Amino acid sequence: MRKFVLAALAASLSAPAAAQGQGPATLYSKGHFGGFAMPIAGPTTNLEPLEVKSLRIPQGSVWELCSGNTFTGCTRYSESKESMVRTVRSVRPVAAAIPESVALASQGPVTGSGPSLHGLASEYFVVPAQGGSRIEVNDKAAGAASAAATAFCRAHGWSLSAYDRVQTVGGRSFLADVLCANDR
Repeated sequence: MRKFVLAALAASLSAPAAAQGQGPATLYSKGHFGGFAMPIAGPTTNLEPLEVKSLRIPQGSVWELCSGNTFTGCTRYSESKESMVRTVRSVRPVAAAIPESVALASQGPVTGSGPSLHGLASEYFVVPAQGGSRIEVNDKAAGAASAAATAFCRAHGWSLSAYDRVQTVGGRSFLADVLCANDR
């Protein structure tokens, strides 16, 4: 119990970096969501080791519970666990994989993601969108995806796309995993 109280204090003092579009995960000291409850709103490191016996995760979110102080020895959870035993020293929300249904939903405009992960020197878009629709690219044309990603980044105030990929589903290709940055 003492370790849970110390961990809760450490978590409340850490800089909150709210999960992108998710609610907090809650760690419990007992099974069946009992005992001391410790809500975690964003990435949290260097916790006193705590033994988590149940976990509540908001629907549609994915979290990593890690045995190391800085996100090492992690296990991903995409649903609540009523009964478990895991020693935890760091916790963080992670983006869920892009489901194929996002690209297969229709043959017309396909909606993209809303939030991005914005840092000091870059911004990451899992499912980039323009006007609410995913950005379709011609993956057969050399450089087309990179050019589309750079144009997307410039429209968002960045000078270049440092990283981008194409997701092809159902015969259609879309930009995915775009990391926008500025020249150094």
